[in-house]
Amino acid sequence: MTATGPSSARPAGILALIGIVLGNLLPVLGVLFLGWDAGMILILYWIENLVVGIFTLPRILMASGPPPAPGSVIGGSPLPARIGTALFFIVHYGGFWLGHGVFAFLLAGQISGGHASPTDDGWGFWIAVAALFVFQGIQFWQSWIKPRAWVHATPGGEMFKPYGRVAVLHLTVLLGAFGLNAIGAPTWTMLLLCVGKMIIELGGAVGLKLGDDRPVDRST
Repeated sequence: MTATGPSSARPAGILALIGIVLGNLLPVLGVLFLGWDAGMILILYWIENLVVGIFTLPRILMASGPPPAPGSVIGGSPLPARIGTALFFIVHYGGFWLGHGVFAFLLAGQISGGHASPTDDGWGFWIAVAALFVFQGIQFWQSWIKPRAWVHATPGGEMFKPYGRVAVLHLTVLLGAFGLNAIGAPTWTMLLLCVGKMIIELGGAVGLKLGDDRPVDRST
């Protein structure tokens, strides 16, 4: 006999997709209404990586899987191991994030003539940062807390999730912005990279959702 996931999982998936769309609209609104340039977008994406890392820490600390195999009592991740993984993540991901920030600020300064600053538009930039925290918090609730995902998740698995996101998405945007700046493209062309980032994130979220909704064989 096979069983599928509960239908209540679908709204959670829709909310996650809405959060991705709204989060990626922030730089678009900044360009259209607040006078942001490509440098400001790069700085916002860099801070977004920090927000993702902050929400990854409780995932690592709470991940108590894998559960014991049938007929076995061996399984799970003890708290000291989770704390050790979290400390390693702070040092390793933090270094990765700082290195990314050096390139982001250098390129942002080059694009903006040496004066790219999150304070250039007053409170607008920091409102966008606060919105990133809200969107990530909603996704944390919907994909982690509400379904009790930590029961089966492993600390190592949660630790490595942000790296693929940063490498594939943000470094792509960073290199794309460098290329656009090198050829003297106007600021609005940076929005094409924002849209591309959103499409990749949506595709990844849909792929994970389809994987979660696959039928599970419970005949044994």
